[in-house]
Amino acid sequence: MNGTGIHRPGFLRPVPARWFELLTLRDDLTLAVETLARSRRVELDTRSEAVSPVLLPDLQERLDEYNHLAQRYQGYWPSEELTPSEVPGNPADSLEAALRRLRSWRAEADPLVHELEDRQAEQSELRLLGSLLQTLHDSRLQLSLLPGSGPAVAARAFLLPPRTNVEHRPPGVLVTRTHGERHDFLIAVGPVREIETLEQELNLLKGRRMLLPSWLRPDARQSLDVLTRRLDGAEQRIAALGGELNRLAERHRLHGALGDIARIEWFLTHVGELPVTENFAWVTGWGADPQPERLQEALDKAGVRGLLRYTEPPQDKEAPMVLNNPAWAQPFELFARLLGTPSATEADPSRLLVVIVPLLFGYMFGDVGQGAVLFIIGLVLARRYPALRLLIPAGLSSLLFGFLFGSVFSREGIVPALWLHPLDEPLLVLGVPLVAGIGILLLGLVLNGVESLWRGESRLWWWLDAPLILLYLALAATLFLPYAALVATAAVLWHLGGRLVIARGELSVLGSAVGRLLESMFQLLVNTLSFTRVGAFALAHAGLSAAVIALADTAGHPVFAALVMVLGNLVIIVLEGLVVSIQITRLVLFEFFIRFLHGEGRQFRPLAAPPATREAKRGKRSPS
Repeated sequence: MNGTGIHRPGFLRPVPARWFELLTLRDDLTLAVETLARSRRVELDTRSEAVSPVLLPDLQERLDEYNHLAQRYQGYWPSEELTPSEVPGNPADSLEAALRRLRSWRAEADPLVHELEDRQAEQSELRLLGSLLQTLHDSRLQLSLLPGSGPAVAARAFLLPPRTNVEHRPPGVLVTRTHGERHDFLIAVGPVREIETLEQELNLLKGRRMLLPSWLRPDARQSLDVLTRRLDGAEQRIAALGGELNRLAERHRLHGALGDIARIEWFLTHVGELPVTENFAWVTGWGADPQPERLQEALDKAGVRGLLRYTEPPQDKEAPMVLNNPAWAQPFELFARLLGTPSATEADPSRLLVVIVPLLFGYMFGDVGQGAVLFIIGLVLARRYPALRLLIPAGLSSLLFGFLFGSVFSREGIVPALWLHPLDEPLLVLGVPLVAGIGILLLGLVLNGVESLWRGESRLWWWLDAPLILLYLALAATLFLPYAALVATAAVLWHLGGRLVIARGELSVLGSAVGRLLESMFQLLVNTLSFTRVGAFALAHAGLSAAVIALADTAGHPVFAALVMVLGNLVIIVLEGLVVSIQITRLVLFEFFIRFLHGEGRQFRPLAAPPATREAKRGKRSPS
C-alpha cells in the first residue's frame, strides 16, 4: 500500500486509478483540461460535495452566432491545420475574440462569396447546356433562334430525369427530345400559354427549365466552341475567387480563430460542470499514469499555472481500474474486457493470454505459408485496426506449428514435419490439447486462490477450493496412476471436512456439500473435454488442406492448379481463421475465465483528446 491507500501494481493485478485535485487559474482552465486530455491517462470526475458548483460562463449566445455563421460560410473556411492559441485564456474571451475575426472576415468575404456562388451556378448551367449540345451534335435545329423567340411563340429547354414519360403534351407544341449520359433533355416550341402548361407538367415530373443564353450559334458545333471558352473563363474566375478567399482567411487568421472555437466546443462537450470562482477553477478526477509525476511535468511544460496533488478519493466515489500492461500484452486485454473490467481483487489475465491464445491458435491453424500471411496482415493493418494486432502473435504461432506439422500453403513435403503430420496421428493430436486444457483449468483455479488471498478469504479457499484442485488432479491421474483414487478420496474428505468447519459442525450441510462437489467436478470434466475441440480443428484444418491439394492435383493444367491453390488457401485463411478465433474466444471466456474472473471493476474512461489540430508551440510561462 502507498500513502493514498492504493496498492502497488502486481504482475497480474489491475490498479485502481488515483484521485487527483488540480487548483488552477480560471484563465488557464481550458489549457489545463486540454493538457490532461492529451495525456490520455485522466478521467474527470467532479466532487459531489463541492458547494454550489459554478457553471462555466454562459456561452450559448455566442455559440449560436458561430453556428449561424458556420451554416452559411463553413464551406469557405479552412478545415485543416487549425492552430488554436498557444495559451488559451478565459473561454468567453477566447470565443468573443474568435467571433470578431469571423465577423471581420465576413464583411470582406461576402461579395466574393456571392460572386463565387454565381460563378459556380453559371458553371453548373454551362455544363448542363454542354451535355444538351452534345446530344444535338447532328441536329439541324437552328439553336440561335430559340433565345429570341416571342412574344406569341415561346421556346424552352428542360432537363428531365432519365426515361421520363411525358403523357400530357399540349397539341400545339413542337418537341425535340434527346438522351444524355445522365439526363434527358426536351426542347419545346409553341404558343406561350401551351408552353407554360407543359412546364407545369414537367415540374411535376421533377424536370426543370434550363438556361438558353443569347450567345447560342445556329448549330451545336459552333455553340459548343463558344460554351467551352465561357466555361474556361468561369473556371478561371472561380479559381481566382478561391485564392482571394484563402488570402482573406490568412489575413484574418481564421486558422487560429476556428482552432480556438473547436477547442471551446470540445471543452464544453467533455467537461460540462466544474467548480469555478472569479479567479480560480478546481479540476478533479482520476489519474491512471503509473508515474503520476509525469502529469505535473506535462502541466508545467504547457505553462499551466496551478497546484496538482494526489489524495484519498471521496467516500462516494468508486475508483476505475487500470490495466497497466506492457505494450506486448495490451492487445490481449480485449478478452478480459469482453466480460467487463477486473476489480482490484481480480486477476488481469492479459499477460498469461500472450502465451495461451497464440498456442491454441497455432495448434488449430498450423501452416507456414498461411501463418506468414496472417503475420504480415497484422503488421500492415495493426495501426489502422488495433484489434488486428492479435494477428501478429497468432500468425507467428501458426508459422511455427506449420514447421512442426510440415505444412506450407496446405502442401506437405515442402518442409519436413519436425513433429508429425496431424492426419497420421489423430489420437495424439486430440490428446495433447486435452492435457493442455487440464493445465489451463488448473491455472484458473490457482488464480482463484490468489484472488481469495487478495480478498482476505484464504482460509475459506483453503477449506473449500483447494481440495477441488487436488481432486481434479487425482481424477485426471487415475488413468495412469492406480493409487490416484486414494488421493481423490482424501480430497473429498478434505472438502467435506472444510464444509463442516465453516458450518461449525452442522451435519445438515453435508448433503448440499456433496451436491455442490459433484456439480463442480462435473463442470470441470466437461470444460476439460471442451479442449479436445482444439485437436479436432487441427485435424479439420489438415483435412481441408488435403482436399485443396487433391483438387489442385486433379485440375490438369498448371494454371488451373495454381488458381485452385490460391483460392483454396484464401478460403482456409478467411473461413478457418474466423472459426478458430471464435473457438479460442469461447474456450478462454467460458472454460478459463469462468474460474476466476467476474469483471466487477469499473472501467477507466479517459477524457477524449481535443480535435486534431496542428500542434502549436507553447512557450513556457512563469507562474505568477
